[in-house]
Amino acid sequence: MTVSVTRRMAMTSALAAVVASCDRLEPGVHWDLSMPWGPSEYHVANAIRVAAEAKALTGGELNIHVHPGAILGIKGPETMRAVDEGLVDMADSSSFQQVGTEPILGFESLPYLVDDMDQLALLYSIIRPAVEAAYRRHGQRIIYIVPWPNQNFFFDKPINTVADFEGLTMRSYDKSSTDLVRGLNMTPIQMPSPDVVPALASGAIDGVMTSTTTAFAQKYWEFLSYTVRTNHTWANTIMAVNENAWQALPSAHRSGVQALARRLEPEFWEIARRDDRDKLRDLEANGMITQEPSPELMAGMQSLALPIWRDFIGRVPEAKPLLMAFLEAAGKP
Repeated sequence: MTVSVTRRMAMTSALAAVVASCDRLEPGVHWDLSMPWGPSEYHVANAIRVAAEAKALTGGELNIHVHPGAILGIKGPETMRAVDEGLVDMADSSSFQQVGTEPILGFESLPYLVDDMDQLALLYSIIRPAVEAAYRRHGQRIIYIVPWPNQNFFFDKPINTVADFEGLTMRSYDKSSTDLVRGLNMTPIQMPSPDVVPALASGAIDGVMTSTTTAFAQKYWEFLSYTVRTNHTWANTIMAVNENAWQALPSAHRSGVQALARRLEPEFWEIARRDDRDKLRDLEANGMITQEPSPELMAGMQSLALPIWRDFIGRVPEAKPLLMAFLEAAGKP
């Protein structure tokens, strides 16, 4: 994805305004960390904790300023380029949002490839070297990787069969998810998370695919009534830092931050496991109805998966051996 000159100027202006408001009087190194997620989402809480512990372990020399909610003007699909170009030092985003820059990152949005968080961990044990190499090609180092809960469909009406999708407009986030939406006879509109609520409010979309975490943070009950537990994809967010900024740190600080990330990453995965259950309960408390898909609906959705997988490895042939290794390790036919 190419960020236009006008868009880049807007992002730079937003960054300059926010940075000017931050406290830069403290000595040491100051990194700006851009996040598209809302302030109440656990990924932001994780980042704030990392920033606090990194500051402590470096004796106050590393100051990471966390900017949630795309406040710097950097939306999810723009993240890899923004860090590469030095617009920010550090950023967090879902890897599948970067497929326009690095197609190899499209594994996570393949429908019904991953069944649960344990399989997501298995997938990353196989593809993580390729993911890290993709980020290195754009001047970045991955600090940690943390999952979202499983993805759901959210609508204002019950969905009992594939026929109930016909004529609806739905938010998608990359080519594979767009193909899934189109295969279900809906009209897909690709958009990053910060754009979803305005689109719901204006009636531009009828439904959303996302996690219960984001649905609660964005108060979907103000627009939608049903959480359909499709469990069609599992995804991670990736925290990455500009390599030049990283190398500018003293070696001892780099080692300390790496050790910190290794220690916290498994804990952050456990937070993600709990969050889906907690946020589903919170959505229900606000009036949303949880709907388990019927066997007919699941069969119709799953029937679209294999053609999307084939399209992916056709476009990204280097992904095929990794996909086959995962399928074998997961015991999938």
